[in-house]
Amino acid sequence: MRHKLSIFAIFLLLTLTACDLINSVPIAPTPTADAGANEAPAAAPVLPSTPDIAIPITVTETTPSLTIWLPPDTILATEVGTAVFSEQLHTFSVNHPELETRVEQKPVAGQGGILSYLRTGANVAPSILPDLILLPTSELTAAAKEGLIYPLDDLLDPAALDDLYPAARALARSEDQTIGYPYAINNLTHFAYQTNVIASTPPLRWNELIALEDATLIFPAAGDAGAVLALQFYLAAGGQLTNEAGQPMLDAPLLTQALQQLSQARSNGFILLQSANVTTLAESWDVFQSGTAVFALTSAEQFLTQRTPETTPGYAVIAGIDSPLTPLIDGWAWAVSTADPAQRLLAGELLAALIDGPSMGAWSLQSGRLPARRQAFTVWPHDDAYLSFVHLELERAQPNPAPLDSPIMEALGNAVFNVISLTKTPQEAAGEAVMAIQP
Repeated sequence: MRHKLSIFAIFLLLTLTACDLINSVPIAPTPTADAGANEAPAAAPVLPSTPDIAIPITVTETTPSLTIWLPPDTILATEVGTAVFSEQLHTFSVNHPELETRVEQKPVAGQGGILSYLRTGANVAPSILPDLILLPTSELTAAAKEGLIYPLDDLLDPAALDDLYPAARALARSEDQTIGYPYAINNLTHFAYQTNVIASTPPLRWNELIALEDATLIFPAAGDAGAVLALQFYLAAGGQLTNEAGQPMLDAPLLTQALQQLSQARSNGFILLQSANVTTLAESWDVFQSGTAVFALTSAEQFLTQRTPETTPGYAVIAGIDSPLTPLIDGWAWAVSTADPAQRLLAGELLAALIDGPSMGAWSLQSGRLPARRQAFTVWPHDDAYLSFVHLELERAQPNPAPLDSPIMEALGNAVFNVISLTKTPQEAAGEAVMAIQP
């Protein structure tokens, strides 16, 4: 039966090398069982390494199909996560034996990327375009304005939207329409700490935290996470990112105040000088695990994958000026990309199955990613105190208002590096950041 092809497509995705989208490779049909025979359950795919971009499967024009495009290192990033996703596709295909479900991996941007093909493919090769895609949440609004994706309000149960965490729900909406459904939450940052040094809950105020005896912090002052930390302090001080005309801006006095928090912590030895040479959270974690630092800036996805039952560090919110800093998150979201109304209905049906609470929970649990809706946590362990902490953080998180590749984040990143490396004062670094984004 044709539904076996969905699972076969996953195997193909794991083994074939990248190829031009227009070229395709015919796939021999999977043998079917005799009438009335029981079919064997789908085998879990094996993922020895990150899969290459999949080559499209050639099908006849009379074969109904549903095509999914995924960026690499997302849904199929782990073997166990791939197995769960494969089984969910298998279940959908059993209910649609006439339909062939295909999965292909493509980058989001650039030549040969998802957005590029959606912009040009309708006039070149419409038959190969996808029906359901996964995009960074930061790309949803622009894709919707270009007409590359379509609203989901008529395709989804309103209860599924209501169950999203507040920040995820905000990421899904644009101009009073639901343009995507967040699936995985990324970059929810917090502190990890050595419990053999810090025996009680760390302070919630920054000036109290940095005064702790023998406490030190490592964080990527030369990377994106350092820029986000500065943004969190800036927003907590009341800073805005746009002026009345909607143009990008930074407020010099408020940014100076934010950078002074980091400068003070650097001056008293709380922030390690080594932070100026660290660019990623992975590098910070290595320093933290070595015992060189008592505190480390980490993310929930990193913490979930790095902790073990034997070695679970402490975890805490990021202390702020007067109260804990608000987590700033982004993520990956499903979007419907087909202009065909009938295909939209099919894509919506598959989407509803994938974002079902237990289904999302099963994939996120096995993949070590935070789910975007509350109900997904019902299949996670109920006796895990860290998950209770994460749940509360997701409830108070906000969407990151500045994409990591934006001029504002570049300016903030430079400012943080200059302050932590002691090459500029907070006032000087703030002034340069403000000038860098002026129109």
